[in-house]
Amino acid sequence: MDSDCEFPEYLTQEEVPHDESSSVLHTPPAVSYTNLVGVSHSKARTLRREPSGLVDCRRVLTRTFGHSEYKGKQGEVVEAAVRGADIFVLAPTGMGKSLCFQVPAVAEMHGVTIVVSPLLALMKNQVSGLREKNVPVASLTSETSPTEKNDIVRDLASGHPVNRLLYITPEKLCTSEFIQILRTIYEQKELNRLVIDEAHCISEWGHDFRSEYRKLGIFRRNFPDIPIMALTATATPAVQLDIIRSLGMSEEHLVKVTHPFNRANLFYEVRYLSAPDALSQMADISDYIFTLYERRKRPSSGIVYCRTRAACDDLSGFLRGKGLNSRPYHRGISSATLDKTLKDWTRGGAGNGGVDVVCATIAFGLGIDKSDVRYIIHYDLPKSLEGYYQETGRAGRDGSPSKCVLYYSREDVVRVKRWVSGSHTKRTSAADKANGPAPSQRAIDSLTSLVQFAESTEICRHVSICRYFGEPIDTADENMVRTYCNKMCDICKYPDKTKRRHKKLSSEEYAGSQVPAHVAHYYDDDDDLPRAGPSRANSNNYLKNDSTVWKKNFRDSEVEPRFKRPRAEQNDQAGRFKKAKGSSSSTPSFGTKPFRSVVDLKKPFKTPFLSSAAAEAAPEVETDAEIMLEVSFSKKIEASLRQTAATAIRKALHKVFMRGPDVDDMWMRLGAGIDPKARASLIDATANSLEFTALSMCSTAAGYESRTEGTVDGVRFLGENKGAWATGAGHNSDSEEWEDAQEVLVALREVCGRR
Repeated sequence: MDSDCEFPEYLTQEEVPHDESSSVLHTPPAVSYTNLVGVSHSKARTLRREPSGLVDCRRVLTRTFGHSEYKGKQGEVVEAAVRGADIFVLAPTGMGKSLCFQVPAVAEMHGVTIVVSPLLALMKNQVSGLREKNVPVASLTSETSPTEKNDIVRDLASGHPVNRLLYITPEKLCTSEFIQILRTIYEQKELNRLVIDEAHCISEWGHDFRSEYRKLGIFRRNFPDIPIMALTATATPAVQLDIIRSLGMSEEHLVKVTHPFNRANLFYEVRYLSAPDALSQMADISDYIFTLYERRKRPSSGIVYCRTRAACDDLSGFLRGKGLNSRPYHRGISSATLDKTLKDWTRGGAGNGGVDVVCATIAFGLGIDKSDVRYIIHYDLPKSLEGYYQETGRAGRDGSPSKCVLYYSREDVVRVKRWVSGSHTKRTSAADKANGPAPSQRAIDSLTSLVQFAESTEICRHVSICRYFGEPIDTADENMVRTYCNKMCDICKYPDKTKRRHKKLSSEEYAGSQVPAHVAHYYDDDDDLPRAGPSRANSNNYLKNDSTVWKKNFRDSEVEPRFKRPRAEQNDQAGRFKKAKGSSSSTPSFGTKPFRSVVDLKKPFKTPFLSSAAAEAAPEVETDAEIMLEVSFSKKIEASLRQTAATAIRKALHKVFMRGPDVDDMWMRLGAGIDPKARASLIDATANSLEFTALSMCSTAAGYESRTEGTVDGVRFLGENKGAWATGAGHNSDSEEWEDAQEVLVALREVCGRR
């Protein structure tokens, strides 16, 4: 891995000696892309409002939203909306697409605009922001309280709604009950517009197809003269056409607004790795950020995207250990903690406190409003070029130069390709069973395009991205290429160095030999694009098979480390290793010394398989499914042993908490009556938490085996002894089994408390 780093200097004008390790970036001038058509106008409907509607929109823009002027093509979109046109908006992240429908909706004197979004985080963010501006707005999702839901339905059913915007999930919109409510509003001529956010979800050719989005054409069939606005940041020409046709948008009255895809102020760089080592990569990222701070003479705001929650936690802990204000952000962390992290990060990056860098899964960034993000780092390979473009687009929204760094290895490519291919095979099989249409190859094609983007050392990064999204670029025309990239990528600025780095990649054959043939679901919070549908209703937006929240030894707050009492078979010296109470501070430890008692461990690890009789009676469990382990890259304990132990813990939990006459009573004790549908995912999360605790506390395989066997004993003890549910009670509160049971109980309550 190269030790040198290139960084933009934003705040200093002094000359830097020229060498290959310096990168002084300047804000590129505004350019006109003569090869693009920005707005396509069709025949407009008769004005739905008087021309004064545009004046009203201008007043709302300035007085309500506090902007003096429209940004980019926002004004053209608003004008088309006032005229009652169907509108398709294709604009990069950060262009301000939400304002395109919010301004005309608020400017209307009567009626409601329905906004469909799959993203709970984005809905909450926008509703909160609008309410701060005293705009009448509501959202109808799985998180809406019964009281608020009744108020919203009552407001709509009146036919004269007070709310100017209603955010809703696609599932809710398509129900017959809601269509009937909309019909009441429609008959009173107070149904103003349907807005589809993240419209690429509609298309089977899109990188994030959602089947529930495909049904949204029902709106046009029921309300043919109500205008529709569809917005997306990532759609190829084929996806655009599919969206328009699926929604039944009027070709006669359609206005298509396309913003150039190029982000000229972003510097794209690919860092090539061979047989990547996690610690070395973390150190490289730390050095990169500190060098950037030194150049700017102050901290900067940034995001590091990681594929798994474990990587987020580990990297964030590592950076904090180096003195950086870093926090993890993923869906395994409680909502309250996430909200605090987001607020601290929003005010951070200026040297005045707060959080400067978040290490996040793709759950982070949806709907964020922060213009001074100076760098985006991808710790590993995204699954699509669209996803990469959208995530890097969160940098430099203020127009100042910002860096986008992708860490790339062929070993990682093998992992992601196997996961994407396996996912496609599963979708194809499901479609065959349902006699449905075969899924497209879009996900595979998009990943292939991303790999080509990263592997290339000849074609400008900016040109590669814009070509992918359908912009016609003649690379033989140097002036045209210069409008896209004026030495704002590694290929154009350092062509020789980029080629040298590329040669360090592992061969494809070697890379393939280093990756297991079977790869489980490899993206935590996968498109967390947190779906706002009913599947989340009783799980507080946790995904199925959720992995644990941020690990105990990475917390900033006080936690109670769960050290195990040594087994009776260990020697007398081990007696001093009692269960510790106290705080655990927080950088991850990547190497530990063996416990002195390890050499005397005699009790062999026995996998606690269920008897055949019990297995037949137990609820169905996917025993062959590979569990997504925390800190999966750790070499301290063999992965196969960890999988065996995690599965054993999971089986024991399922046997105790998913069957028998006392099951409901036990869940009542844990969470006042948890929905049975959510129990399996909570058990999986608990199993992961307990396994990770064993990994953290043990330095040898023998110690790990003994500890995980004790965990399984503790689960069984909980099921057999009701007294173990109360502190200080039980069969024998001094017994190892009782202590093991208490550890299991603590883990269960922690997981259930985050639901």
